[in-house]
Amino acid sequence: MEKDRIGWGYKLTKAYFRFAAYGIYYRAYHCLGRDNIPQPGTPVLVAMNHQNAFCDALGVLMSKDDRKWHFIARADAFDIHPLFGKFITWAGVLPAYRLQYQGEEALANNDETFRLSEEGLLKGNSILIFPEAGHQDKHWLGTFSYGYTRMAFQAAEKGNFEKEIFILPAANHYSEYTGMRQSMLIRFGTPVSIKPYYELYKTKPRTAQREVNKLVRSQIESMMLDIRDLDHYADIDFLRGCLHNADAPLPEQLEADKALVKRLQALQETDPSAYQEAMDNVKTYRLGLAAAGLEDRQIKENPNWFLTLLQALVLLALSPLALLALWPSVPAWYIPKHFSDKTGDIMLQSSIVLAANTLLLMPLFCVITFVVTTLLAGWEIGLFHAILMPFLCIFEHHYLNLFRTVRQAFRFLTGNSKDSLAALRSKIVSL
Repeated sequence: MEKDRIGWGYKLTKAYFRFAAYGIYYRAYHCLGRDNIPQPGTPVLVAMNHQNAFCDALGVLMSKDDRKWHFIARADAFDIHPLFGKFITWAGVLPAYRLQYQGEEALANNDETFRLSEEGLLKGNSILIFPEAGHQDKHWLGTFSYGYTRMAFQAAEKGNFEKEIFILPAANHYSEYTGMRQSMLIRFGTPVSIKPYYELYKTKPRTAQREVNKLVRSQIESMMLDIRDLDHYADIDFLRGCLHNADAPLPEQLEADKALVKRLQALQETDPSAYQEAMDNVKTYRLGLAAAGLEDRQIKENPNWFLTLLQALVLLALSPLALLALWPSVPAWYIPKHFSDKTGDIMLQSSIVLAANTLLLMPLFCVITFVVTTLLAGWEIGLFHAILMPFLCIFEHHYLNLFRTVRQAFRFLTGNSKDSLAALRSKIVSL
């Protein structure tokens, strides 16, 4: 692996992805602890929890403009298409072969990935790796493989233990895993130097790796939302949404979520029966809302007829623009969603939708729109329509959200279960 050189092609590609991801797909991007990232040229291995496939790596990619990040990703990503494989190789992605996907025979190929990564570290490159060796489907931290610590120490060994190598703990968080216009948070912890463990590694390599892993994992746990009670996960995850201040930025919401989980863990340890009763109330409320076709915000906000009818009139007035925005919103969303649904892995949805639109669909749709509109109304209108396309997708997203809000408000106003649901809500929000 050569020492990183950031050319104009890489900078332009990165700027395009920044616009696509954080100008269109995501509503907000928060990056905390940027100053903890070592200076360019410092060997650094970023270890991060893995919850949203490609989007996790993208969040790190956008954290710094002064470096080229390298990522270790599933090897089957390189098989999607030869051109795509070449593109991600150029972008700094290296393949990781796994038993469950490529089989036992392919595991030997990881030696080359480790060799290139270790050489890159010695040259001062920045490499991102996910120690869980697979993304999770919930807000929780899985078991770590020691592959990342082995990589760091083997790099140091290749350099005769003369270079100081750092492992930088990092964590990610999302307002929601799927859907457009969500918020993303990336947070970097304090770099862990493995230099103090060089002597221990020479005699007890596994012990040195365990000690470093303990430090890295504890930092990641402290920065992320880690819901450990998986038996009640759905209810805890639902409850935190009920307690959110919708106007608060995502970092504040995350801290509130962590405080809630800490309170619930304490209640579970000190009074298991009270904890179980609380979880039963949350579940009853959650299932009651689903049966009534409502969301928590209707019970919380208590919509009235005047505002609901006003919103319905706004929907009607904007319906011509909504019909226009169906192109390209419908194909841009449902084509990649069709393929993500086939995987059976909901955590891939945002990654596939974002990657497919950024690399293929949106450029293709822009060309189609420009050509068709130019033939019908002239090139000036065609160019304007093509430029407007991404923003029409955002508009359509908000229009459909307003439509769902109005529909659920009508259900609330005409239903007969709102009083019992409101009583249940008052119980659970006091936790």
